[in-house]
Amino acid sequence: MPKRFNTTKNLKAILPSQQGFSLLELAIALAVLAVLAGGVLKGSELIQSAKVQSTVTEITNIDTAVSAFEGRYAALPGDFAGASAAGLGSFSGNGNGLVDTAGEQGAVFEHLQRAGFIKGQFTSIELTGATCPETSCPASPLGGTFVMGSTLLSDDPANGSIQLLLGNATRSKKLADIDRKLDDGKAESGDFLILATEGSTCTTDEGLWDEASESNCQAAYKLR
Repeated sequence: MPKRFNTTKNLKAILPSQQGFSLLELAIALAVLAVLAGGVLKGSELIQSAKVQSTVTEITNIDTAVSAFEGRYAALPGDFAGASAAGLGSFSGNGNGLVDTAGEQGAVFEHLQRAGFIKGQFTSIELTGATCPETSCPASPLGGTFVMGSTLLSDDPANGSIQLLLGNATRSKKLADIDRKLDDGKAESGDFLILATEGSTCTTDEGLWDEASESNCQAAYKLR
């Protein structure tokens, strides 16, 4: 007699078991997912922290460069009336002690670079508003570029006043972290301030940074 083929038995041998996960296996899988999610969040926090520290470092370096420029030329970069004669590029400022014209704002970093106080390769440009290309202003860790001028925080600055715009608008929590490292941690007092044009979307009624806010705002640091 020919041997009979047991279809059911052979299919069972071929097909994988339909048995589900045990509670222990599910618990292990969930634990692994939790660890992975925690690692992603921690990595994101580290990236944000690095951007904050890098921004603080860049601000400190620019501040030091401006001080060195003033010490050598007795003038502010961008405003220096003798810049062309000193070999700092084709643009010279009006020498009024302020960086208060579009041309002066666009020449700040070329003057600093040609004087040897910052690295890079920058060319003067007449700015439109507070927007500056990377060919004329250094890139910011927050996105966009740093912009220097005397009218970023006020249209009527005190003599010698100069501020540094940090780059693109960014979350108030990040701005609060930078403020605590550089100043008093308050959005509306000290030297690190929210721009008046930003309104109150990133601040509390007490003038603090609203760190729970999802809004993006801009801030500037008073170098002088």
